[in-house]
Amino acid sequence: MRVSVVMLLGMVTVLATTCSVTDEPNRAEPTSTTSPSATAATDSTSTTTTVPVSAGLIRIGPASYDLDVTCIAPGAGELLAVGVGRDVNDKPVEAFVQAFLGEPYVGLRVGTGQEEVLFESRLEGVLEFSIADDVLRFPEVDFVTDLDLVSGEFTPAGLGSVVIECRAYEDELPPTMFR
Repeated sequence: MRVSVVMLLGMVTVLATTCSVTDEPNRAEPTSTTSPSATAATDSTSTTTTVPVSAGLIRIGPASYDLDVTCIAPGAGELLAVGVGRDVNDKPVEAFVQAFLGEPYVGLRVGTGQEEVLFESRLEGVLEFSIADDVLRFPEVDFVTDLDLVSGEFTPAGLGSVVIECRAYEDELPPTMFR
């Protein structure tokens, strides 16, 4: 019996699952691996669980931006998320999403220098969001560029959406957010 248990432990395979954010309900789970213990002769195994990085998806018209996100929960029913990624042309992408009652905001910066474009949620109208099961959703965002806060003028960029899946929470904003 002992030989068959040791052989079984020797045949354990490591399975890794990857998680991504979609417009579907929250289905992501932490990645879990099981491996034989260092002392296989004692017939035991150890299990470790790694919580994946939070993830986000921002869509503006036909364009989609996948992001690695840091989530901060400053108060009841409020969420702040900052994310980074790269677009299809390998330009840097940075997002700032504020889900505060009374003052929600979505901003997405694509590119750097002369090629930088800042997409923001339009000032007029209501920006609705929901937070359920650690998933933040802005189902309909009217994105604009060239927003002038004084005159209110802007260039329409298209309708879009935001989905942020918070798999972990931090206590404060990451220092890399401030440039």
